[in-house]
Amino acid sequence: MRIAQLISKRGVCSRREAERRIGEGRVTLNGRPLTDPATDVDPAKDRVEVDGVPLPAVRDHLYLALNKPKGFLSSFTRGKEKGYLLGEILPHQRRLFTAGRLDRDTTGLLLLTTDGDWANLVMHPRYEKEKEYLLRVHGVRPTPAAKMIREAGFFEKGKRFSADSVTVEGSYLKIVLHEGRNRHIRRLAQAAGLEVRELIRIRVGEIRLGNLKLGRYRNLTAQEIHSFGA
Repeated sequence: MRIAQLISKRGVCSRREAERRIGEGRVTLNGRPLTDPATDVDPAKDRVEVDGVPLPAVRDHLYLALNKPKGFLSSFTRGKEKGYLLGEILPHQRRLFTAGRLDRDTTGLLLLTTDGDWANLVMHPRYEKEKEYLLRVHGVRPTPAAKMIREAGFFEKGKRFSADSVTVEGSYLKIVLHEGRNRHIRRLAQAAGLEVRELIRIRVGEIRLGNLKLGRYRNLTAQEIHSFGA
């Protein structure tokens, strides 16, 4: 097994991050520093350390669906953005990666895992799945608001982005995206001259939020995990 793959499978970090740490000389194999992430290792015999810490023992990976509340960042560490951290509602001792993000004011389905390779698979543009949202806006009824969102778009790096589909569901607009960008729906609303009142992500690929309560999480099923090709 490649050493970067082993580090990722043990939940230390993603394979890409493991390759970076190896290149920086932060990984040792049987006491000797490495710089080649393609080095093969035998997990049963070789001793691998990252920043002087031995790899964790083999454990089953966690794959979770969280209903993220408003005001929470999609992060376990503090950056420049203000907000609550996920560790306040996910008290796991193991390192979790977010497979995709939601902005601070958007609620709904957020995927997390200890499997860095799976997280990268979920986020890779080549395997990007549909994402479905419910949107409410201020001051405009759903039917005309839906028409305004359908016609809206924004440009990024010379390419125009819009919504794949917009339908009315009660007081909400149901919006489906395939190739999503950062704050995609909020940028569409801004382009349409609409003010966002509430935004909820309810589906990523085959994984649905369902009746999961705000701030609660559940384990993904094997079918949901493998729906991303894992």
